[in-house]
Amino acid sequence: MPSNDGLGKSERITRKFEYSSVISQRKITAGRYLRAYLLIEQGAKRKAGFIAGKKVGPAVVRNRARRLLKESYRRLKSELEDQGFKLVFVATPGIRDANADGVQAEMRSILRKMGLVD
Repeated sequence: MPSNDGLGKSERITRKFEYSSVISQRKITAGRYLRAYLLIEQGAKRKAGFIAGKKVGPAVVRNRARRLLKESYRRLKSELEDQGFKLVFVATPGIRDANADGVQAEMRSILRKMGLVD
């Protein structure tokens, strides 16, 4: 039986227009490894998207960056509300040298600055 800890498709932003709507709001908080964009939508289900652009590095590095972002979010999502917002996390070039614990600590710090985590 699959666990409920994963990050299902219904919890992810998958469409370009969803990414665009969140990023266009310009509610940004940034750190060394990532930037986070927030869109507050009352009644909407919580969703998250993950981006690693070409500035991060070649495909192998970008894929690792996305995996680090997804895993960090998966570990922290139990501390978040279930609805009312969408988040987009964008990896920065600094993530190349990061480990999972460092990314998770920074993500928690960013979510705290946004008022989503205590």
